[in-house]
Amino acid sequence: MTEPLRQEPALLQAEQVDGLVAAAGVEGALAILDAFHRSTVDLLGVMGEDLRQSALSEASRSAHAVKGSAANVGAQALAESASAIEIACKNGQDAFALAKLEEAHSLFEAFCEAFRSHLQQP
Repeated sequence: MTEPLRQEPALLQAEQVDGLVAAAGVEGALAILDAFHRSTVDLLGVMGEDLRQSALSEASRSAHAVKGSAANVGAQALAESASAIEIACKNGQDAFALAKLEEAHSLFEAFCEAFRSHLQQP
């Protein structure tokens, strides 16, 4: 018996972004993205420092914050990556969490580019 293929999470949930645009307009959505960008850069930086110092409880809190804010703006893949970091921290798997942090950084940057590109579509 074969297991069903796991579908990768979407980098960007277009419906979520479209909802932000409907509620706040394009300029408002860009302002939301800018605020998300600033806070996530800070959180990922703090999380990295905490992981390198094996401060897993603090890193878990940062991962939880990234997970929530990412879900709010439609960054599904980033939210799932942050969730994996949060779980790894709670399970004492600091090396795994640190490795997943690299993935989170990449997903974050890719999401921000995809968000801007999505807003430029007709």
